[in-house]
Amino acid sequence: MKFKYKIIKQIENFIKDANLTEINIGCSNSQIIRIEKSNKIYFLKIADEGVLTSEYEKLKWLKGKIKVPEAILYKKEAGVEYLITEALLGEMLCSDYYLENPNEGIPIIVDAFKQIYKVDIKDCPFKVDLDYKLKLIKYNIDNGLINKNNISSATLKKFGSLDNIYKYLLENKKLAEDELYFSYGDTSLPNIFASDNKFLGFIDVGECGIAEKWFDIAIVIKSIIRNYGEHFTKEFYKKIGIEENKDKIDYYLLMMELYL
Repeated sequence: MKFKYKIIKQIENFIKDANLTEINIGCSNSQIIRIEKSNKIYFLKIADEGVLTSEYEKLKWLKGKIKVPEAILYKKEAGVEYLITEALLGEMLCSDYYLENPNEGIPIIVDAFKQIYKVDIKDCPFKVDLDYKLKLIKYNIDNGLINKNNISSATLKKFGSLDNIYKYLLENKKLAEDELYFSYGDTSLPNIFASDNKFLGFIDVGECGIAEKWFDIAIVIKSIIRNYGEHFTKEFYKKIGIEENKDKIDYYLLMMELYL
């Protein structure tokens, strides 16, 4: 195994005699390693200092509130962060099984959202609301950090430029403003895990915090359409007991082209 970063003693001891597999995420300033040892599976993330701090803090805060990977070890040394988490051993809701059985996937997604809504935000230290997202988008535009390949040709044709998209989002904030809830931040199907056809937990906590509930809904609607088909969005709305709000969905889907 070739590591991109220096391996500190604590990590060296943990991975001793383990089977290691690198997971290629295409990011030059981080590395993810799958660890198999003692009949358990873990993931090691190594990144530049500051990249993993928020994830670790959120994993700690979420413990006991909703099922997420257990943080086993976190260290920061010489400008590098190291985070080991225990794997969730279920299967993601875009696995071959659920792609072939979407009627079984939808109730699990609904249960996942119900678990999200149970998380009390009164002591949540993480705020990722509309103003936070718009501020981050503006920063990324001004610093050339947005990959235009991630933006649909229809969006670019309609708005003409990134600045025009941002201007539209800013001027139409009222389309999306809503009661604040706990937001998981990326409720796409690869991040929702099930076991024995029941909701098991989430992975990827980096964008969670206090935000408008329709952001999470927009993400999952897009993911349901991509993986199961548009027909199943009606099942989602029916089972969760809310009416579709196309204005909010369209607003956040546009935002997601610049934000995620």
